[in-house]
Amino acid sequence: MSVGPGVSPAAQVYIPQHTAPRVERWGWVWPRWNDPRLPFAFLLTLYGVLGFTFFGFNRSPWQMAAIVVTGSVLDVALGWGLKRQKVVPLSAYISCCSLALLLNYSHSSWLLLLPVWFAIGSKYVLTFQGRHVFNPSMFGVAMSLLFTRELITAAPAYQWANGEVALSAFILMAALVLFFFRVGRGWLVVSFLFFYALQTALRAYVLRHHLPPEVLFLGTLGAPSFFIFVFYMLTDPATSPGTRRGQILLALAVTLVDLVLHFKESVYTFFYAALTCATVRFLFVHARAAWQRGLRESLSTLVSSGWLKRAVVVGGLGGLMVGGYTLAATPGVRTSPLDFRMERVEARAAGLDSTMGNTLEELDPRLGHVAKWLVAVGDSVAVGDYDGDGRPDLFLTHPLARPEDHAILYRNLGDLRFERVPVPALERFATRYKEEGLPGGGTFVDWDGDGDLDLAVAVAFGPVRLLRNTLRETGTAGFEDVTEAAGVTDHAVSLGLTFLDYDRDGHLDLFVLNVMTTHLPGYEPPVPLNLFRLPEPEHAEDRRMFRFMHDGWHNAANGGLNALYRGRGDGTFEKVDIAAMGMPETHWSLAVSTVDFNRDGWTDLYVANDFGPDDVYLNEGGKHFRRVAGRLFGEIGKDTYKGMNASVADFDRNGWLDLYVSNVHHSLQAEGSLLWMVGPGKDAFTPEFRDEATFRGALNERRFGWGAAAGDLDNDGWPDLVQANGMVDDRLDAARWRIPDGQRKDYWYVNHKLMQSGPEVHTYADKWGDIRGRTIYPNEARRAYLNLGDAKPGHFVDLARELGLDDPDNSRGVLLSDMDGDGDLDALITNQHGPVSLYRNTLRSEGRQDAHFVGLTLVGHGGRTHRSAVGTRVVVSYEEAGKRVEQVQEVGLMGGFSAAADARLHFGLGRYTGLVTARVHWYGGDVQEVSLSSDRTHELRQPPDAEVLQGRAGP
Repeated sequence: MSVGPGVSPAAQVYIPQHTAPRVERWGWVWPRWNDPRLPFAFLLTLYGVLGFTFFGFNRSPWQMAAIVVTGSVLDVALGWGLKRQKVVPLSAYISCCSLALLLNYSHSSWLLLLPVWFAIGSKYVLTFQGRHVFNPSMFGVAMSLLFTRELITAAPAYQWANGEVALSAFILMAALVLFFFRVGRGWLVVSFLFFYALQTALRAYVLRHHLPPEVLFLGTLGAPSFFIFVFYMLTDPATSPGTRRGQILLALAVTLVDLVLHFKESVYTFFYAALTCATVRFLFVHARAAWQRGLRESLSTLVSSGWLKRAVVVGGLGGLMVGGYTLAATPGVRTSPLDFRMERVEARAAGLDSTMGNTLEELDPRLGHVAKWLVAVGDSVAVGDYDGDGRPDLFLTHPLARPEDHAILYRNLGDLRFERVPVPALERFATRYKEEGLPGGGTFVDWDGDGDLDLAVAVAFGPVRLLRNTLRETGTAGFEDVTEAAGVTDHAVSLGLTFLDYDRDGHLDLFVLNVMTTHLPGYEPPVPLNLFRLPEPEHAEDRRMFRFMHDGWHNAANGGLNALYRGRGDGTFEKVDIAAMGMPETHWSLAVSTVDFNRDGWTDLYVANDFGPDDVYLNEGGKHFRRVAGRLFGEIGKDTYKGMNASVADFDRNGWLDLYVSNVHHSLQAEGSLLWMVGPGKDAFTPEFRDEATFRGALNERRFGWGAAAGDLDNDGWPDLVQANGMVDDRLDAARWRIPDGQRKDYWYVNHKLMQSGPEVHTYADKWGDIRGRTIYPNEARRAYLNLGDAKPGHFVDLARELGLDDPDNSRGVLLSDMDGDGDLDALITNQHGPVSLYRNTLRSEGRQDAHFVGLTLVGHGGRTHRSAVGTRVVVSYEEAGKRVEQVQEVGLMGGFSAAADARLHFGLGRYTGLVTARVHWYGGDVQEVSLSSDRTHELRQPPDAEVLQGRAGP
């Protein structure tokens, strides 16, 4: 190895040279057959193939191919253009395979080019004496994590979950046998493993009160990603020291920097530590060379070496790429100013105030360390006019509030004022919730078909409750519990339920979601799961009572089996074998929407699941459901996202109802929301689903997303979205479990270590870290995605701040409903750790001339179509400025996670003030066409099937 002028041989120790044998053929430089990089490339390729076919990586083969091909082409182009060298890009292939395995970029394939540019570009710009200093894949990973605002994150540890131990052993043995002993980095690996074991032991001691030590050891030293870093990145011969002393010092330096980052609760310590050490080395060799040569000679050498040319070419390419992505991914900016707001109405002034309670301390004492995670949901809202006075009333659940506020019925007094209504049938949620369960959601619906709105309550750790309204029978609105008489007595762990008529017999059927397993596994007879009272151990090693946490982070299959009850038409239900109906999945189900996706007249289901793929069930004529799943990751039913919500609307007004699924988008999982744009498929039965959240501006990036609701906030005829965000803060437990000042309280760091362990560890609640006094992405601003409408149909821009909706909190459910009756949609958002947030829409009150609307309440005749008209599709059409406008909505009961939908349909008309035509596809019945006047809400009653005539509903 030659030494440049003015540079001592000692300085060269920091820049090792790659000496793999090569051969020149046909004008290209090829690696020889014994090049140690060849088995390395084979192994990385094999890992990718296994990931796509067996491990369920959250990426597709085409994404990996795009990275590898573009990186190889870029390396060849830069090598020829800048150095006039034609080299087979084996190193680029290896670097790009590493990027494909180590990064998470689920939503946008265009993002794949950025880490490629970082990795390959660093080989030509960040050099010393013409050779690169940074390991390209390490640099690409670390820089992507630092500068993409979490649009790219490290691949989640749980992607290796299937057979993690076996895969780690395979990676280790393959490295040892195929190339480790040939690259001369034994001292580096051995010393690093030794130092890192000591470091892990130290961290385990420091975290002993927050995390079981075995979780930290198994999650760190047993993870496949750890061995990939140690054997395939840290030991790169081209960028690691060749001497024993240099290898030991590098291992110690990386370990110490990694330790500091751990104390800062960083979740990407490997890559940042390696980047830090490489940066220090890079600056040292250049500073040393400049000192020995002198500043003038160093600058002259820099110019003559062609570095400026390389920097300009690589930098210019990066600028073009970033600019192109920005133009492609940015949906646009709403140019017209907003002349309405969502005015905050204080909960106390509206009569909706609540007081927090002590539920966290009341769970089984053995679950205190993870109680805040387990009861981080259940704050919900339902809307409906239960007393028939024409004003929508509210039902709220709040499991963390004081017992008397767990489940409350509020009567609407008008002008966004409400009064609490005593309901004896709800008192069990205040007095017997430890025995009969916590309320977790609800919906108003006339499930018995007698003409008044009944109430159904989702319950965690007990049976769901069916409350029958006595208004028609007694003349006085009230509720009696008829759960047992109705035949719905199964133990549930539910955060949501809905009604549909899946077999079109005119009777509503009940679909109950179960998020967790309803019964503890391993017990005979089965023991119902009740977090207030877990079974006592039957012997010293008995831990069965803790085995209810999810068994995977992207494919959990140990949730509760959802339940389907067929309505008999007499107020009772019979349980259906849901597995035989084609819905055997036991995912962690959080939300469900009923919608006729394929427009065949039969209601389908979309079930949003946490910790795994969502379930789309197409109704096969009321006799069976077919689960729809694509072949590759990113297609419908093949996602590994954390589906938290399911909101339906025709966002692009193409006549097909689309679906928005909110999600988490933070460190460890660059996933974000799904926006399934629906259209005709290759066959009439199966529509096409395309996820376009990123390029339509509805990704909800850098947020911990929960519920959402779709509705036309500005009455312009295009549905908008309001998104709730924020996980948990420490306001309920900070005083008792205060983390020492100066230390971060981010439980996401602890969660990361847990995610790296296998299901044999994290499925048991007693192995989870202590969350008391800690936070997880708390009090995040909400989003208000306004549809750009005619300017860019179905694309969104977040205007929550301008609207006044961005108040930070740990929000859950979102309700959009005209609660004050003035013709625009108001908003109510539930908050897990405090009272609800209520917002008055000022659109109509300010007299805007482009904010007209038409409302529609549907009443079925009670024959083939149920009185609730659930499943009925309405197409509203009118001519404006010579253009035909059509809007489509469907009557459904669940509007998203922790929120029931308003069964009244609301269509914004913009400036249009004439009559509109409503074509009503009565569910199970005929089609009726009527004319509706604007700026009022109509009630349309279905005529007998034989007497459907065109007519006019109202003046």
